[in-house]
Amino acid sequence: MDRISLLPDECLLQILSSLTTKKVLQTSLLSKRWRNLWKLVNKLEYIYCDANVDHGSFMRFVDRSLLLNKAPVLERLCFMFFGHRHDFDIGFWVRIAVERGLSDFEYFPPLFNSEAKSLPQSLFTCGSLVVLKLTNVSLKDVKFPVSFPVLKKLHLSWVIFLDNESTKKFLSSCQILEVLVLERHSKDNVEGFSITVPSLQKLVYSNTASTKGLFALNAPSLKTLKIIDLDYECIIEKFPEIVVANVEVIYSNTDNILGSLTSLKHLSLCLPSKKSRFPTGKIFHQLVSLEFRCTCDSKWDLLISLFKHSPKLRSLKLNERHCCEAIKEAKYHWGEPISVHVRLLCGSVKPETYLHRFSDEYGMNCLRTDAEIGVEITDGNQPQATVQVLFLLISRSFLSLECFTLSLSMSMDTSVVQVFIHVSA
Repeated sequence: MDRISLLPDECLLQILSSLTTKKVLQTSLLSKRWRNLWKLVNKLEYIYCDANVDHGSFMRFVDRSLLLNKAPVLERLCFMFFGHRHDFDIGFWVRIAVERGLSDFEYFPPLFNSEAKSLPQSLFTCGSLVVLKLTNVSLKDVKFPVSFPVLKKLHLSWVIFLDNESTKKFLSSCQILEVLVLERHSKDNVEGFSITVPSLQKLVYSNTASTKGLFALNAPSLKTLKIIDLDYECIIEKFPEIVVANVEVIYSNTDNILGSLTSLKHLSLCLPSKKSRFPTGKIFHQLVSLEFRCTCDSKWDLLISLFKHSPKLRSLKLNERHCCEAIKEAKYHWGEPISVHVRLLCGSVKPETYLHRFSDEYGMNCLRTDAEIGVEITDGNQPQATVQVLFLLISRSFLSLECFTLSLSMSMDTSVVQVFIHVSA
């Protein structure tokens, strides 16, 4: 007998739970030791990529593996059909899993069938669900109220709702929800999406198809935010616990979303709209790293404002890459690389004088890809203000570049600021 077979059942079941159900059943052929172990596995995953799988054979396989399963609790049930040309009625299987204490359900239907799938009502009143991931599902027939008393992770991709109110009712049933992933459908019947979840800690929101209305968000416990949105207005409450945000929006009131993010430490930002503006009177006291992905001529004022109002900023990355394809900006072209290493002594010199002197002497307008800039600035009075002057120099120097990544790191004491910058394609 092999060494693995000598392990206790608990260890073998842990190994089997990491496999798809098809592979789990294949282990029953190894030896008598493995013959019935598959029946005790508490996770069933039906993941298929074959477009030509026989419909009848698949139905019989799921029936057999699910009905013969004897695990005390069925923790996870997953259906993922990549490339399938057939649809399957999984309602019966879902109802069985719910009755057995299902805590993790994931459904990814055949994409060849574009019609959104309806699921049994019992799934939406399952009191044991902790994780729910649905793709291309219709919730129009779901009867409210629904109940998810212990649900912590919810993924909804290309889901169809009945109307605006149904989204609010659905989310309000998730009292302890911590992670929410929403990828909206162009015809989801929702004109203005509203999220109010006090317990929410992570939100991933993608709306690249619908431009119907307002996006509203109230999540005071939020720590991580990733949002891509083509809606034109937002109402977002402040996030006092936010740490990381990746924001790409075209809101007309970008000062609203920026004003809600002043507590964060790491920010990736793309605001293609020409109406983007900095929130008046706001200071980003904790911001240490910034990635700015809008490097057209009209966005430098916003970037300079962010720099001036972020006293702890230590890392800057400029990167002209947009996900919002609806926004088109002027493109520029690269030239040959060049390196500049310079020591600047700054006392009472005005920024404008500094700018012209630096540009004239070192030809900053000629900087191109793979440029390296090593700068040490001495200013006994205001080192942070001096860095702001340096940033003006750098930002204006790269206006002629098409696409670049600029990484900036700083270290400073009371009198000296040392900066190293690397620019690459």
